[in-house]
Amino acid sequence: MEFCYTRPLQRRLNMKPPVPQTATAPFFCWDVHMLTVQSRKAVLAMNRASRYSLLFYGMNRADWTHLPDLVRDEIRAVILREGLSEFEAARYFALGGPVNISTSHGSMAALNWAMGALLQHSTLLDIGRLSQPQAAHMINSESYHAAERRGSPREFFLLGFRHL
Repeated sequence: MEFCYTRPLQRRLNMKPPVPQTATAPFFCWDVHMLTVQSRKAVLAMNRASRYSLLFYGMNRADWTHLPDLVRDEIRAVILREGLSEFEAARYFALGGPVNISTSHGSMAALNWAMGALLQHSTLLDIGRLSQPQAAHMINSESYHAAERRGSPREFFLLGFRHL
């Protein structure tokens, strides 16, 4: 599994750009981006194959040091929230392999789309919790049109599990 950190996130973490890894299948690759929403630091993680997004809002110092674990744990949580089984979650992580951190490979258009959707639903952000399932659900329900397909990130994410 690959977590591709954008340059703003790499700067925030004071890390050198990681050495490129071997290509990971897009379904097991997540772009991870840092942004500021309503004066609070947030992290948006987006699945490269489906645009399915996770959102963390109000990051504190300890959260930054455990970011890969936070993202991995939230991926597992959303798999279960979407009605898939524990077996399917375990299979996803087994097939995805160990977490590798790399540099984002240029899917900024998709990240910009998700950030636009997030800003439309920013009133749903809950300052009392780090994970933002309600706002993420709204982003993942938004329909988008790409050259090859039209639908929602949720539809495409769930479709990916049929091909495992």
